[in-house]
Amino acid sequence: MGRSKVSAFLHQMGMNANFYVEESYYQNLNDEKRKEFTEALKNLSREFDDVIYPKLTQAFGFEWSPGIDKDKTITVLITRIKDEAGGYFNEADEYYKNQVPASNEKEMVYLSVSYVGSPLAKIFLAHEFVHLITFNQKNKIYGVEEEEWLNEARAEAASALLGYDGDYANSNLPRRVESFLQKPKDSLTEWKNLPADYGAVDMFLQYLIDHYGQKILTDSLHSEKTGIPSINYALAKNGYSEDFSQI
Repeated sequence: MGRSKVSAFLHQMGMNANFYVEESYYQNLNDEKRKEFTEALKNLSREFDDVIYPKLTQAFGFEWSPGIDKDKTITVLITRIKDEAGGYFNEADEYYKNQVPASNEKEMVYLSVSYVGSPLAKIFLAHEFVHLITFNQKNKIYGVEEEEWLNEARAEAASALLGYDGDYANSNLPRRVESFLQKPKDSLTEWKNLPADYGAVDMFLQYLIDHYGQKILTDSLHSEKTGIPSINYALAKNGYSEDFSQI
């Protein structure tokens, strides 16, 4: 974010993801910090293979695989990111360079170096991986673009579905709750990419899962409908008489 090119090296290989690290960041670490960083990355790789990947693909379906790069292993780039963001997914990477010149032509996500070693790292990785899944389930399979608020809501749901929210103090929930309470009337569906927007979608999905179940998010994803119509479709499919506006 804010840069067009980063030099990185392969640091950790996993069954489902390969982790690359920004060279200039790693080179500036002393020996002790490098050991800590390496151990943290090994733990994150294991968590992705053992928990994040199997549980989220079971819940939502798979990413595009082998995908644009003809590689079944996704790429995770650990790099410096501005604005305290935990990570991001760049949809442009899913297109060829002759379509989008800035594309990396890979199934990949980006994580901030600032959170490697923090309990939040796995939460951010899970969040971004759901965006990768969503691209395949909506854009590739149905040829539609999910509305941004619902795309983010599903990604926020990853933490709850994986049980990460159970450790409240070390989860991302305190930040989301604070953002929601500071601006509780923020529109749920009008996305401006502000902290209040994330707070609103997180609180909504917590309520939705608790009262109507994970299947609402799953079935709304596996549909050619997007946004509110997809939620209404999933509610009806699962036998509920309520619609989005009532919820």
